[in-house]
Amino acid sequence: MKIEGLDAIKVLNSRSEETIAVYVKTSKGRVSAASPSGKSKGKYEINQFSSKGINFSISFLSLIGKRLIDDKIVLEKFEDLEKVENLIKEYDKSGNFEFLGGNALFALESALLKAMALENGAELWKFLNPKANALPRSLGNAIGGGMHTQKDLKSDVQEFLLCPETKNFYDSYFINLQAYKELKKKLIEYDKNWDGELTDEKAMASSLPTEYTFTLIRDVSKIIEKKYKFKLQYGMDMAASTFFEGKTYVYRNLPKKLDSKKQLEYLSKLIKEHNLFYVEDPFQEDDFESFSKLLKKTKNCLIVGDDLTVTNLERLKKAVQMKSINAIIIKPNQNGSLLRTKEVVDFAHKNKIITIISHRSGETSDSTISDLAVAWKIPFIKTGILGRERLAKLDRLMKIEREIGA
Repeated sequence: MKIEGLDAIKVLNSRSEETIAVYVKTSKGRVSAASPSGKSKGKYEINQFSSKGINFSISFLSLIGKRLIDDKIVLEKFEDLEKVENLIKEYDKSGNFEFLGGNALFALESALLKAMALENGAELWKFLNPKANALPRSLGNAIGGGMHTQKDLKSDVQEFLLCPETKNFYDSYFINLQAYKELKKKLIEYDKNWDGELTDEKAMASSLPTEYTFTLIRDVSKIIEKKYKFKLQYGMDMAASTFFEGKTYVYRNLPKKLDSKKQLEYLSKLIKEHNLFYVEDPFQEDDFESFSKLLKKTKNCLIVGDDLTVTNLERLKKAVQMKSINAIIIKPNQNGSLLRTKEVVDFAHKNKIITIISHRSGETSDSTISDLAVAWKIPFIKTGILGRERLAKLDRLMKIEREIGA
């Protein structure tokens, strides 16, 4: 594939913040990709844009596009992204694309992959892995708080997540929607402070304390199982770094301050009493040791690293060495490079760490991560339940399911 044109522009994400979209033109047509932006970001993520700003990132992308065209660089397969990254490194000497920015690189490489797939007359997932034959399970954010809402009285936990145990993706999608509706009915009844406000990810911005919320979810899970005969597993993204202050975790809903030892006891109790299936970022982003202690104390629960690991191979290696996690969030724009992202996924799978590819709170309607989930055999996708940008990923997966089943 030879590129005939490449343009980068500013677009708005679901929070009406600026991000980047890249358009690539070849002899077969024109494709595009856009990058999301996170609100609750790990301190070890690379910058979303150049330190010189988003306009510089766009100018840099235009320069790279011109070089790709002028140098007649041929791109035919996923591994050819290395040619693009080597070209960028001629200008970006940071070693991790800080001069360009993670959002810019992710949008560029995603658009180039879509163009390669188009050139081959294939869907992106099939271009990347013709043998792919499985869909991920859907992990949906139903109730939330933390940095995803500006309310004064809100949940300390950033996301309460639902994960139906189904055999196909459509059922997973359907069950999460039904569970959301049931939760909404109960929340209206039990949370007199809730005025219908939603978080950045279209989850219900409840003011209920954590324990009450899990009681509601447990009750709804029973309703769902009785009505639809599917088990509804659930858990949380605590995003603990966002309320860690010096030496303690400062809870404001039901005010308390917990040191690492007390936090471990509290989490162990929550997991056991509410039969949690999933716990993401239960400790601050440098506390590999406490993650490890929690993992040792729990059974049948995913202890998930996100801010801890930030889709970074070296941090994942440390987490594996210290036995800190049994699952990891994959967010491609945390490092920008899809080549490096794939390395993280492969290393995780090799070491029996479960992978969860994830949207960001500031999303676009781009659905690249849905194709990557299928192609890279990632067993879970975290996308939210409602909202145009979330539904774009879910709808894409339903389309892929039909293609695989055809």
